Amino acid sequence: MPTTGPLATNDRLNPHEMVVLHRVFRREIPLLADLVEAATPGDRRHTAVLADHLDLVLGALGEHHEGEDDLLWPKLRERAAPGGDVVARMTEQHEAIAGALATATDLSRRWRTSADHATALLLAGALRELDGHAVAHMDDEEEHLLPLMADHITAQEWSEVGERGRRSVPKAKLLIFLGAILEDVTAQERQLFLSHMPAPARLLWRTLGTRLYKRTTTRVRRSGAAA
Repeated sequence: MPTTGPLATNDRLNPHEMVVLHRVFRREIPLLADLVEAATPGDRRHTAVLADHLDLVLGALGEHHEGEDDLLWPKLRERAAPGGDVVARMTEQHEAIAGALATATDLSRRWRTSADHATALLLAGALRELDGHAVAHMDDEEEHLLPLMADHITAQEWSEVGERGRRSVPKAKLLIFLGAILEDVTAQERQLFLSHMPAPARLLWRTLGTRLYKRTTTRVRRSGAAA
């Protein structure tokens, strides 16, 4: 495995997969901020639904970044020395996101218990602050880091990050998170993601996952007024 210079063509990853994954966070975090703010105070059932979905989204974001910190950044520092300033900037951005993520996670737990409007407003504000940090980071990452990854990170190494992320998602939520990834994809992107799954998993997605994801989004995205 080379430590300097670009990878051989057959080892190169397709960094567009990260762009597709980022869409989940770009969509779900601001949407959840609006839904939390609009939730009916005292509606503990819907509060629990939103808090459950927040656990999934915020947990996935945190695990995704920890995977990059542990599995990607050290390799890029070694192999892509001229891009070291980019990696350092990504690290600093992750630290800012981690702080905002911790605040939002703590408020989500408090809101799950209280279901009150004051905590909901604090949580919505924390989610919007997190969204601001995350969007700026993802924009920077997609423009400046992905070219470095394409040259210096193999497809296998990137798949290790994805596998770590999958292991962190509760098994009962895996089809829901897959649905979140596939919600805004093109036909070509859908084929790419599904092709990485074993045939039984693709069958499970078609027979159960699509209906489960539709039911989940219907429950999550109804407004407090609609309740």
